[in-house]
Amino acid sequence: MKLHPFRLRRLRQSVPHSTVVSSPKGGLSHSRSTARQTVWATIALIALFNLGMNFALDTVKPEWRDPEYGHRLKELWRLQDAEPARPLVVALGSSRPQMGLSPLDLGLGEGPHDPLVYNFSAAGCGPVHELLNLRRLLDAGVRPDFLLVEVLRPVLAGNGPAEKLIHPSRLGYADLARLEPYCDDPASLKRDWVHLRLTPWYSLRLNLMSHWGGSMLHWKSRQDFMWKQMIGRGWLPYFFTEIPPEKRAQGIADAHVQYMDYFRQYSISPLSDRSYRDLLAECRLQGIRVAFFVMPESATFRSWYPPGAEAQATAYLQSLSQEFSVPVFDASAWFPDGKAFADGHHLMRQGAEAFSRRFGPECVGPWVRGNTP
Repeated sequence: MKLHPFRLRRLRQSVPHSTVVSSPKGGLSHSRSTARQTVWATIALIALFNLGMNFALDTVKPEWRDPEYGHRLKELWRLQDAEPARPLVVALGSSRPQMGLSPLDLGLGEGPHDPLVYNFSAAGCGPVHELLNLRRLLDAGVRPDFLLVEVLRPVLAGNGPAEKLIHPSRLGYADLARLEPYCDDPASLKRDWVHLRLTPWYSLRLNLMSHWGGSMLHWKSRQDFMWKQMIGRGWLPYFFTEIPPEKRAQGIADAHVQYMDYFRQYSISPLSDRSYRDLLAECRLQGIRVAFFVMPESATFRSWYPPGAEAQATAYLQSLSQEFSVPVFDASAWFPDGKAFADGHHLMRQGAEAFSRRFGPECVGPWVRGNTP
């Protein structure tokens, strides 16, 4: 039935307002606006979190990105604060002295004016990395009175370029400038570093989880051994006191494969030479006395050097010694018996203690007390 317009208008006026259905457009627009705000707030929160994490990695928490460096730096700060009058001797080097040099077994005394020796070595650390760690320490306010610099003779033949040596996740922002002169492609290092720092909570997840709850990780993924097993002023002794012969044999075989590339056409790398010269020049400028040292190697490991390689490395160190007036402590032949090593070149705990007890009175003690030029 068709209603008269007048009746239809009266009917509309009689319907209560609560029964009128409003347009959905206003509510939908409000929902979209709220969703957009939530998304942008989440993005801002993530960006703020990443920014804060990156700030911490470069300032108060260097151990989250580079545990070997960061934990040692903080312990060294504490030791210096506790005993500021003691002459500071810092050892830089690879995993060989990291596992093989025990400062407390050097026998140099613990009096208020006896040398305070700290082992600041790191796995895989060669000439460029040693120079980087020296400059990191100086910028962190640590100026050693004496610097022991390990020379890993095989690595003299092939150290570099810098972007291939150190994983960018371990680097702080200032390290990029420190390493740039030693890179073939510094732009690639910066790109890789920026990419990793966009999501530091992911790229550093194993380090972070090891610090925050290492027991939740599988033992093969845990990184906390780097600081939890570190004892005696930076010393990280070999993980086992004894190993079966077959495990030692496998370690020697693995080391042979690892080092063979260095021994092919052995010659001193220009980058290694430049790094050591820059390190010596930096120390001369800072008034830091330097000594080079060579860690022990088993007779088996030394047999891998090609003819003339050991003599070449020795002559090179002697030339630096004469030019810069620095001593060289060569302990490479001190322990020919392979049983002192886990794999022919990493000293086990007893071997490290025996080496340190000899290295202190024969080399380090006379040097720091002025009996060695």
